[in-house]
Amino acid sequence: MDKLLIFDLDDTIFETKTIGKRSMEPILGKFEPLSIQKYGNTTTSQIIAELWKYPFDFVAQKYEFGNQLIKEFSNLINDTNYTLDIKPFEDFELIKNVISEKILVTTGFIKLQKAKIDSLRIKQEFSDIYIDNVLDPNRIFKKGIFEKILSQKCLDPKSVFIIGDNTESEIKAGYELGLNTIQVSKLGQKKSKYSNYNISNYSELLEIIN
Repeated sequence: MDKLLIFDLDDTIFETKTIGKRSMEPILGKFEPLSIQKYGNTTTSQIIAELWKYPFDFVAQKYEFGNQLIKEFSNLINDTNYTLDIKPFEDFELIKNVISEKILVTTGFIKLQKAKIDSLRIKQEFSDIYIDNVLDPNRIFKKGIFEKILSQKCLDPKSVFIIGDNTESEIKAGYELGLNTIQVSKLGQKKSKYSNYNISNYSELLEIIN
């Protein structure tokens, strides 16, 4: 049976925090006073700290940013020219020898996600790349993207492997669709109830799919 591997990007292929504060501080520095106007200093400090750690859409939903604040943040993201110096996890090199088809599905702002992909020089590893745009009013989220891929390729769910770190995003979506879910715990994440497998090294992934 042919296998399809669907990868997440952030904290799956590379460690997100290696982007470095130099690239993101100007954006958060301009966003901070906008947040203070709405939430005050204490809550804004919490928001800024969480934006370093969690996906934007998770933080925006948690604190109920509203359309205006989301628009302001997105303008800052899209007005920035990124010069990133990031690299994949060292053992991601093992994936280059996998013959199975590979697709990348990542969530975020289109310009920033594309900058990450270009800097990592991984585009050639994937037959397709999908960006789950957090600003798309008709957003179908990762679950919808997975369903689209399954439909287009007429695949048996048992032949599809979802590989990512986020238990409430790609791992949960894959689980709900009956796909094989492989949680990448490079940063010590505990095994999710939605993951069939939990790995800390890509050599373990090769053992699972072979």
